[in-house]
Amino acid sequence: MTGHLRIVAKRDGFRRAGLAHPDRPVFHRRADLTDEQVAALMDEPMLIVDEMDPPDAATPPARTAKGKAADAAI
Repeated sequence: MTGHLRIVAKRDGFRRAGLAHPDRPVFHRRADLTDEQVAALMDEPMLIVDEMDPPDAATPPARTAKGKAADAAI
């Protein structure tokens, strides 16, 4: 198991698990998410979710639909 989820929304700003997801790949640390959030994200057909670590540890934080840094991002 990796330490991150890569998430891409099929529609920019789509919300699930208390987060707004952009239509570009964003990495979230699994440790920042509850088991319930991970399950909701993995089961959501509007999201493409992959278990993988970012290619670069300096990946910038995720942004919400309004452009603010998301709390659950790396």
